[in-house]
Amino acid sequence: MTVRSPQEMTAAGRWVSPGVSLVLAGWISIGLGCKGGSTTPEPPKPVSVTLNFEVYNHTQGLKSNFSRTAMSDSTITIKVSELNVGGVDDQRIAIRENGFGKLVKFSNTGEAGFDVPEQNTSYDVILFNKLGTDHFGNQASYSWMDDMSATLYLGKKNYAVYRKDRDGVTGPESAWQSVFDQLNSALDLGWVKWGYINRQPSGTSGDFSYGYGICLIGGSRVDGLHGGSFILVDEKWASDPIAPTALGLSEAFENICGVDNIGGYPSSMTIQFQGVLNQVGKDLLSYVFAKDSSR
Repeated sequence: MTVRSPQEMTAAGRWVSPGVSLVLAGWISIGLGCKGGSTTPEPPKPVSVTLNFEVYNHTQGLKSNFSRTAMSDSTITIKVSELNVGGVDDQRIAIRENGFGKLVKFSNTGEAGFDVPEQNTSYDVILFNKLGTDHFGNQASYSWMDDMSATLYLGKKNYAVYRKDRDGVTGPESAWQSVFDQLNSALDLGWVKWGYINRQPSGTSGDFSYGYGICLIGGSRVDGLHGGSFILVDEKWASDPIAPTALGLSEAFENICGVDNIGGYPSSMTIQFQGVLNQVGKDLLSYVFAKDSSR
């Protein structure tokens, strides 16, 4: 009888251990499996998309519309000079998602560029009404806001405000009603509502308070004051027919927009006249709201 060894001969006549063969086959299988699992999927190929734009003057409304076709892996640049819209600032432009939604881009260089999305999309292009002069004849400038890095208080566009006098001093609510009604009128233009200030005379809390008090800065008495959580008109003006409204407009404007002494003057000399918010004040207020990233 022929006695076989524990090994078996391969077809080529070589002796190979069965255990070694199994281990080797398993090692080859595992190696191939790891190699296949490391494959990175290819990024989606660029596609051609159509972008629709509606162009607005920020206080006057719709001026024009246009469309452009671009590839989804590119950027697109919109230039003020190419939009052929008269009566606007030639340097400032804001682009928002359709319906005055999320801010896509703001620029004060005359053009704004952004990444093209992967699907057809609509946008609002906002140009800014060309500024005139204040009642002293000073040429107004959006740089007045830019140089002070104007940013909406609390990163909000809608506020709740409540009456709170300081030192027990009281005065007419009618002046404050006029203040916030005028600011709201400048923000709610019918075709757009940039923001809203909800006045609550009987409220006890909100985004900031308003009222009368003794206004002191460094021991010196001033006509008005704001400090983020509050705005005040000095009580010495409470019975005046115009001053509380004029000063209230200035303090509310400064507090909401995060600025002081607009144009280098007391703001009451720049954005209003005799208790009435002027066009410069309306344009500057809406400018800050329209370009801010707050929603």
